[in-house]
Amino acid sequence: MTALRAFVSIGLAAFWLLLVAPPMFQTPQSVYTGTHIVLTGAPVQPNIIRVDPGSPAYRAGLRTGDVLGCLSPRDAALLIPIGAPNAYRAGMPISTCVHRNGVLHRVNFVAQTGPRIENTYGSVALAALRLCVVIVFFLTGIALVMSRPSLMTWIFYAYCLGSAPSFAAGTNWTVLPAWEYAIASGIPGLGSGTAVAFLLLFAVLVPNDRAASGWRRNAFLIACAVAFADVLLVAANVFYTGVVLGPSFSNGVDEALTIVTVLVVLTRLATMERDERARFGWAAFAIIFGVVANDLRNVLSVGSFSSLSVVAADLTVVMPLCLMYAILKRHVIDVRFVISRTVVYAALTTVVVLVIGVVDWVTSAYLTQVRVAMAIDAAVTVGVAFTLHRAYRWVENVVDSLLFRRKHQAQAYLNRLGRTLLRAEREDTIDRALVHAPYERLEIQVAALFRAQGRAFVMSDVAGSNVVGDSLFDTEHELVRFLATERTKVDIRDLRTHFVEQPEADGGPAVAIPIFQGDELTAFAVYGIHRDGTKLDPDEIETLEHLCETAAQAYVRIELLRYRTDAPAPALA
Repeated sequence: MTALRAFVSIGLAAFWLLLVAPPMFQTPQSVYTGTHIVLTGAPVQPNIIRVDPGSPAYRAGLRTGDVLGCLSPRDAALLIPIGAPNAYRAGMPISTCVHRNGVLHRVNFVAQTGPRIENTYGSVALAALRLCVVIVFFLTGIALVMSRPSLMTWIFYAYCLGSAPSFAAGTNWTVLPAWEYAIASGIPGLGSGTAVAFLLLFAVLVPNDRAASGWRRNAFLIACAVAFADVLLVAANVFYTGVVLGPSFSNGVDEALTIVTVLVVLTRLATMERDERARFGWAAFAIIFGVVANDLRNVLSVGSFSSLSVVAADLTVVMPLCLMYAILKRHVIDVRFVISRTVVYAALTTVVVLVIGVVDWVTSAYLTQVRVAMAIDAAVTVGVAFTLHRAYRWVENVVDSLLFRRKHQAQAYLNRLGRTLLRAEREDTIDRALVHAPYERLEIQVAALFRAQGRAFVMSDVAGSNVVGDSLFDTEHELVRFLATERTKVDIRDLRTHFVEQPEADGGPAVAIPIFQGDELTAFAVYGIHRDGTKLDPDEIETLEHLCETAAQAYVRIELLRYRTDAPAPALA
């Protein structure tokens, strides 16, 4: 399933970028047909046109008052544009049919090319900024569905796709044939049109993996119905060209979704606990700012203030940046571990592609013997593989130190502390290292150590909120039996019976790590989640396991020293 999720999420993101990125930087020639849509003010109206005398459409037989039909999405964009001009390739045919006096007439003609279209986003620099934000946003969405696959993260990923700038694709890809335009423009347009609906669903769910009980469950069901209706409406608007949806109708739907989304976010903020509200604050700001900016862009795109729509479109980059900040820094959804791995793999893959690509180019350009070139390529490929295998841990440390400096420093300190335990001379020194150091450095809610005393395990030290439950567990307790049998960490939530009264989310322990001396379980440590509400990631758990393993060796060393001290001197013969 992991490979399938990676294939779907990365493949869709790459396909989306292939559709939306190239037209963002194109300035092709515009089309002039001489046709203009006549807006009657009705929410849904037929394709009534006005035709300029002497224009290509007029010479082909189209007249003012005709009702167009038989239109592909591309030809509809060329013949009845609303707003910005569309691109055109000289000599490309346009086909339609005309309903006139109850008779259907087929019309085919070639339009004229007009002046070049200006950059949709104001400049190449702004377009590049928008694209960079979208790429990072895609990486965040991919990391979410890879680390925490759930309904919430897939909805967020769908919103990431919908947030991609698709307007340029709708105007510049009209140079493509009809069926290719339907794919290149229609699919991103469908995602963009339904993005606010997916954002509404995300606002109801975040930060939980499923809809909670109470009003949020009802709100989620209502939001699902609204999102489904919005998908159908946008799909009809994109792919069905028999009628025209008036700008007031489309903008009205967007405004209604905007208002509902803002109300949901504000209601959630009002009903949250203070700590959760502090974490959710940036995400709430991002969601509200994003939907309002998107609504302004749509409203301003029609009318005398159309130039301001470019400004509103550029401002929409603030939303994904704020939301990414909330996810990465405020840990509304914790993806630190996967983001780190994603960046590492991306860096190493880029190195592989660059090195092998350069070597292939050099051998192709300067070596004419095929066997020699193939041998060099093979040798370089094997060498790169060995080198990158050795470099992986170094690259990972660099990424962690740059992106997650506090976590990297905490893990480095705990690893150094573990090495010092082998020189400890008292058991209470080891106890403090297992409890207080992780509690302070990893900023977790609770840490405790249980030592074996007879047929029970007694709490010898604790730090943080004392929500570990009982301070004594006999050897028949489920947790003790799991630790003694499996000899590895145990996730508390996986136990059949509750280890503590309070759940992990409320500050209870999250993981228990055993400490063995030989084959005997002599102690175990329990650690809670982070104080900001995020879970321990696999790297942090691995660090804690290593610390406990070193502590076990230190306990054995102290016992050996005590045995040597207490043992009687051998008798002289």
